[in-house]
Amino acid sequence: MSKRISACITLFLVCSVFFFTNTTQGEIKKEINNPAENTEGTILTIVTRHDVTEEEEFKERFLATPEAIALNITDIDFKYVTSNDGWKKLLEDPSKSVDIAWGGDPSLFEIMDSWGLLYHINPINDSDLFTALNDSAPYGNIYSPLKSFSDTGDLIWAADSISSYGFIVNHDFLETYNLPIPSTWEELASSIYYINENVKAIGIADAPLSSANTFIYQLILQNYGWEEGWNIITRIAANAAIYPGSIDTRESVVNGEVGIGFVIDFYGVISNRENPACEYIIPDRGSLIRGDPIALGKNVDDYEAAVAFMKFVSSPEGQATWLIPGIDRLPVNESAFHTPEGSEYTYMYELFNDTIYSISSTEPVVFNETLATLTSDVTIYHFHATIEEVHNLLRKAWGEMITCLEENIINETEFVELTEILGAPCITLDEAINIVIPDYIEALTNPWRDCARSKYNYVLTYLEEKSTTPTSNTNTISAGFVSVILALIIIKLKRKKFPFFMI
Repeated sequence: MSKRISACITLFLVCSVFFFTNTTQGEIKKEINNPAENTEGTILTIVTRHDVTEEEEFKERFLATPEAIALNITDIDFKYVTSNDGWKKLLEDPSKSVDIAWGGDPSLFEIMDSWGLLYHINPINDSDLFTALNDSAPYGNIYSPLKSFSDTGDLIWAADSISSYGFIVNHDFLETYNLPIPSTWEELASSIYYINENVKAIGIADAPLSSANTFIYQLILQNYGWEEGWNIITRIAANAAIYPGSIDTRESVVNGEVGIGFVIDFYGVISNRENPACEYIIPDRGSLIRGDPIALGKNVDDYEAAVAFMKFVSSPEGQATWLIPGIDRLPVNESAFHTPEGSEYTYMYELFNDTIYSISSTEPVVFNETLATLTSDVTIYHFHATIEEVHNLLRKAWGEMITCLEENIINETEFVELTEILGAPCITLDEAINIVIPDYIEALTNPWRDCARSKYNYVLTYLEEKSTTPTSNTNTISAGFVSVILALIIIKLKRKKFPFFMI
């Protein structure tokens, strides 16, 4: 009996060893044949300013490509950051493993490169990527480059999409109020576009809440000069409603609350789709083609995967992704419109050609990216303090000026002189270049607000006096303006610790 038991145990052990040995070998063989099932795969890390709609669409399409599958790229980790400092922290830290910088503006990428945070793509060592990006992005022009090279000929960044800046008009609104279709920024500063105290013809965004509108203000300042530029911006604002962001501005035109709104081009596309009465207009001598760059990060963690993504977005199929409804952006390369998908978007192709033609066929804006960067914060906070925070007072002064001119209480000369007072900036360009805003926001903006109130109240006081004494001498404008300046100097002297806050 014991022998039988012993034999059974032995047989059981032999079978068990055979079973587990074959099972283990089968599992090992399975792992060898399907290595991806037991590995995490490659995850690309991209710092970006593109929104989630753009991120998700490009990710889905790229991960489905044979190149991404062959490299076992399983995901893209997008780091959405808006500030320069935020980009710096991610790109300079090797532990963050940022492979690609994507989306923003040329000045942002030039700043990142000046800090040594971008990988320079060599035409020999990185020939495939260099060729793909270099062939995809045209040269643009000296005022609006679409790619950037180092002194040794390495490619630093190339544009992946393009944008222009202008305004949308609601033709139904303009017809209702018998307003002309504008073609320049300066026209929008005309009294023609002041309807009445309750109805505004124009919609613009508060500068701290809209990067697109801030860039438009910078375009105006550089195109017309600092002094005249602020005069134009101030009068446009006097004709306008001010909204808390670009989306609200766009929607105000679509729903007919105002007739004209400041936008980036793809908002114009969306507006036309939502309301066919809306049309996007690129102002004469007032816009430029701006590239939206892509570049390798200095501490690129997975070079091959990063190259695959960058080659995809610069390919005709990748470029066509920008055209789909919901993204509505212009690709940098015309090849996108010759793909099966891209050929469907005929309206976008018309806009692409109109953008290239209208900007290249007129005198371009001489835009200085460095100057824009240096004065960006001042532009934002000066607008907010002198226009948005005292907007009702500004509109009241402007409305009274127009009424008094129409009723012959003041003449054309007086009107022009009052316009100069109304729109005079509360800081000079030289001062603006040298201010570090974060250190002095409150100390600067409070006096700027006081400066604006002084200007607008002076205009109202002058008009009131003219209304009661129509024969008063027009020379009082000059004397009054001197009084305003003297008042500002007194305020300035009282704040010696911040000696550069205003004129």
